[in-house]
Amino acid sequence: MTCVGTDSLPSHELPFGRILPAGFFARPSDKVARELIGKVLWRRGVGGGRLTEVEAYLPKDDPACHAARGMTKRNAPMFGPAGHIYVYRSYGVHILLNLVCDEESVGSAVLIRSFEPMGDTDRLRCNRGEIATAKALSCGPGRVGQALALYMGLNSLSLGETSGVYIIDDGESPPVRCTTRIGISQGGELPLRYLMAGSGYLSGQGRTNGGGR
Repeated sequence: MTCVGTDSLPSHELPFGRILPAGFFARPSDKVARELIGKVLWRRGVGGGRLTEVEAYLPKDDPACHAARGMTKRNAPMFGPAGHIYVYRSYGVHILLNLVCDEESVGSAVLIRSFEPMGDTDRLRCNRGEIATAKALSCGPGRVGQALALYMGLNSLSLGETSGVYIIDDGESPPVRCTTRIGISQGGELPLRYLMAGSGYLSGQGRTNGGGR
């Protein structure tokens, strides 16, 4: 049972900062992914936190990308406008959040893997159920979806007022590290996982490539 809309919990207003426009996402997903680290992911009425881990999925030469074999009913949102949402069920259980990037019809996105909770975490905790540590709230793409109470009805909606899901720039610019992606069976050699350097809010460890920005 989620806690979205539970009257006994306080409201969760948007944090301070600039809401990123669709144009921010209208670029190759690896460029967008790096710049997403440190931005704030927020769901209206629920909460969120600072992005610490994301992965880019490219439209070409990336066998792990859902768009690699062309458009299907399932992955059609990836080919839609930049700055829209692509969600899907992983193993029929977890809802994973992806942000569509690049030009329309290309088929590219960034997977949100982890964030560091900010502000009042009551609803995040309620949505996740019994957990042992703060890190367990939102480290891992399945936990992100559960903490934010994401649902399939968000598929294809635009970020912002329409979906109630926002990416906010509050001026933070942490150092970023790059590693190979994890949890995939193909394309694992590609360095397309971006992490906030030194963060304790990551879903796994990996070999780093290159330095911070």
